[in-house]
Amino acid sequence: MSLNKRIFLGEFLGSCFLVMIIVGSGIMAENLTNDNALRLTANTLATGAGLFVLITAFTDISGAHFNPFVSLAMYLTKRIKGKLLIIYIPSQIFGCLFGVMLANVFFEHDIIELSTKSRDGLNIFLAEVVATFGLVFIIFATIKDGKTIVAACVATYITAGYWFTSSTSFANPAVAIARTFTESFTGINYLNTPTYIVAELIGALIAVFLIKKLILK
Repeated sequence: MSLNKRIFLGEFLGSCFLVMIIVGSGIMAENLTNDNALRLTANTLATGAGLFVLITAFTDISGAHFNPFVSLAMYLTKRIKGKLLIIYIPSQIFGCLFGVMLANVFFEHDIIELSTKSRDGLNIFLAEVVATFGLVFIIFATIKDGKTIVAACVATYITAGYWFTSSTSFANPAVAIARTFTESFTGINYLNTPTYIVAELIGALIAVFLIKKLILK
């Protein structure tokens, strides 16, 4: 199989499973309890565990980016060529969208539904900048240590990020787009999605700037 096909399929499948895990575990938690703390705990544990497994499994297939701004950071630091962005980014977005549709169907929701869950405010914008900065920086700070270390660090960082940020650390524009289409605990109102994406881009670009100064010097 060609490299482009491997990247597309790997990123599509990994992104699909990532969103299935995030959204599916959120709906399951919502179905089982009215306690928001328990819901977030269940969602956090499932997401962290899923990230570790997915990154470990897909790193040697596609690089396990699962995130357009991680791919952009890889390009800006010359780890991938620009022409690969047109493979990475669509596969991640399509994978995330397919994942949210599957998760909705699993739990007898409409296959596509617009979220009404509001996630707005300057505090949330700032939190999402920081969340994405941390994710991208941690990936580059640990990448030399191998896929298992990267997987563990990313998984535990996002696990922590669910709790220390008011945005719950989406840190991923493809995930933000997908979560617009579930009317569940993990959803985001479509009016707030662009704000999240702008915040994530700012965080990723700040991370790239500091990565070049501190890690790739």
